[in-house]
Amino acid sequence: MGHIYNFLKELKPYDFPNSKRVRLGSDGDGGYVLLNKGLENIEVVYSYGVETNSDFEVMFCEKYNATAQLYDHTVDGAPLQKNFLRFKKEGVGSKKTTHQNTIENHINQNGDSNKRLILKMDVEGAEWDTLFHIPNAILGLFEQIVVEVHDLHSVPPNYDGKNLSKLTIEKRTNVLKKINSLFYLYHVHANNYAPLYYIGRFKLPNVMELTFVNKKYFKSAEYSKVIFPTEFDRPCYKIRKDINLHFWPFYPNLTQHISHMVSQVGWGGRWREVIGLLYKHFESKWKSVMITMKLRRPTSYS
Repeated sequence: MGHIYNFLKELKPYDFPNSKRVRLGSDGDGGYVLLNKGLENIEVVYSYGVETNSDFEVMFCEKYNATAQLYDHTVDGAPLQKNFLRFKKEGVGSKKTTHQNTIENHINQNGDSNKRLILKMDVEGAEWDTLFHIPNAILGLFEQIVVEVHDLHSVPPNYDGKNLSKLTIEKRTNVLKKINSLFYLYHVHANNYAPLYYIGRFKLPNVMELTFVNKKYFKSAEYSKVIFPTEFDRPCYKIRKDINLHFWPFYPNLTQHISHMVSQVGWGGRWREVIGLLYKHFESKWKSVMITMKLRRPTSYS
C-alpha cells in the first residue's frame, strides 16, 4: 500500500495568497481552470488532443490575444476555424513516429522556444509516457500546464484496479515528481465519467484534470485549503453529480470544511449542509469498511 500513498502524496495541491481562478472552455468536459495571473502575457497555447472541441483554445486566445498550436492525429482539422488556431494532424509522444512527434520538436519547428507558453494536454493516456520523457528544460518553458490524466486505477470499461500495480504506480509517481520539481499543483478536478476506487484507506479517481503553475513565476506557495470541486468546476458528465474530492490528499480536513461553510452565511443557513457533510463522511468510512471485508465492490461515484 506504500506505493499508493507515495503516488497520492504527489497530488497534494498548493495555493497562493489572494490567488484567483478562471475557467475557460466548455461548460462541462473541455473546460479547464487556470490560475488567473500572468495569462495576459501568454503568447502561444500548445494544445494536444483536440477531437471535436476547441472551446478552451478559442476562449483563451480571444481573451488574451494569443495564438494556439493544435495537435491531434485522430481528426482531420480543428472543429472551429479561426485565424489564431493553427492545426496539425499529428499526435504527441516520447519520440517521433509516422503519426506523432515530441513537444520539443513541435516548439522548435514553430520557433516558439523564447515565447511565453502554456500547455493543455488531453491525449487519452499518452500523457504519461510523453511527460516521462520530455526534457525538464522543455517542460519548464510552460508557465502553466493543464493536463487530463487518465486510467489512474483502471482501463475502462473494466474498473478492476488493474493500474494500481506497484510497477505502474511507481512509474507514474516518477512522472508527478518530475513535474512537481518544476511546478506547483494548483487545481484538481475529478472527471465523473468514471468512478472512484477504494483501496485500503485511500480513494482514487480514474481521470483527473490537473493544473500546474511554474515555480519560476509563482512564489509563496502553501498547502491548499480550497475545497474541491470549486465554484469554477463543472461535471464532465452533466447528468451525474460532480465527484467531491473530500479526502486526502485533496482535502484540508473536515473541520476546515465546516469552518469554510459556516463563514459564508453562518450556522443558521448551513446547519443542514453541515449535517449532510458529516453523514457523507460517515458513509465513506462505512464503504471503506465494507470493501475491506469484501462485502461490496471497490468502486463508487462518491
